Amino acid sequence: MESLCFHDGNITDFIDARTLHVRTVLLDINRSLQLHSSFLRRLSLERELEGHRGCVNTIAWNSSGSLLISGSDDTCINLWSYQSRKLLHSIDSGHTANIFCTKFVPETSDELVVSGAADAEVRLFNLSRSGRRRVEDSTINPSALFQCHTRRIKKLAVEPGNPNLVWSASEDGTLRQHDFRECTSCPPSESSHRECHNVLITCIRHD
Repeated sequence: MESLCFHDGNITDFIDARTLHVRTVLLDINRSLQLHSSFLRRLSLERELEGHRGCVNTIAWNSSGSLLISGSDDTCINLWSYQSRKLLHSIDSGHTANIFCTKFVPETSDELVVSGAADAEVRLFNLSRSGRRRVEDSTINPSALFQCHTRRIKKLAVEPGNPNLVWSASEDGTLRQHDFRECTSCPPSESSHRECHNVLITCIRHD
């Protein structure tokens, strides 16, 4: 019989701890359970999904786990069905450089997705505009376009239950908040009419 002892602890201890701690601690306990070596050892390749023409840099699930979204060096955003393991849509994002991050926007019935790329742009897309078109018919104009970063965007974040906000982190040293209720565009960083006030955190050193 395989031993229940693992280098990252006995899994039964984590399960018992879930009944003894407050909600804030439960998040850490659940994360430890998901990454526990006893589960990781059971992982195996189920299917290879082919649809991109470049390196895949990012994937993200929707809240129910029924859909997967991916972004690639080919600047396309692909939407996959978990049930059928098939490509549903391939969107020509309009990004001019590698896509590094994609997310489903919460509470939008999986219709809104957001992307960030090496062209320093954050783009919002409404998947309902793709309708029942063929997979290869992929042109969708962005619903929102934010160009206020000056270097590559490497991370996007959303808040569960909030369909209005997206945060972006860039190699320009800033963390920015994009509120779709306030605006759907932000001028390029070099614009003379620049009125961007969405910087939350800056790591830029000013001597």
